[in-house]
Amino acid sequence: MRFTPGFLDELRARLPLADGISRRVRLKKRGRDHLGLCPFHKEKTPSFTVNEDKGFYHCFGCGAHGDAIDFVMRSENLTFPEAVEQLAGQAGLPLPAETEREGRAPGPGLHAALEAAAAWFEAQLRAPAGRTARDYLAGRGVDEATRRRVRLGFAPDDANRAGVPGVQRMVRRDGRRRGVRGLARFDTTVR
Repeated sequence: MRFTPGFLDELRARLPLADGISRRVRLKKRGRDHLGLCPFHKEKTPSFTVNEDKGFYHCFGCGAHGDAIDFVMRSENLTFPEAVEQLAGQAGLPLPAETEREGRAPGPGLHAALEAAAAWFEAQLRAPAGRTARDYLAGRGVDEATRRRVRLGFAPDDANRAGVPGVQRMVRRDGRRRGVRGLARFDTTVR
């Protein structure tokens, strides 16, 4: 389940944080903040503050910190979607349609680019440069059938020619051919 940032911002704006927390914690106004006993641990001196302007609570005793959604999740032991649904009901905010919440599925271009990258790494493992990696895998008991089944690959040290790693060259070339745009600049180097 996915909620858009705009929906979550609207939800937070409609629910005053101190009002929601004061249902479980007795809060006293101290300057701009509200102060009370933390509901997440036992204490005698108030260390739980709610800052309405910044939209968060914080306990200086146990370190609990978050916004209205985090508070409901933690205090009522709910998952994120359950907490959002509960707060939306309190705020009178209708939940977005399921298709809106799920967001956009990755397009076929992204799948094609990932498939092309995986195939490139697999080819590098089978190439002469991958011999050391193949020997290592064989020493670990990984046979060729397993390598093919789980699609293991290899990134050779010499892939970085002229500042462009080999997989980047491949994605640029294959991406243009397959109509994938915006993938020309990414870094696969582990530093």
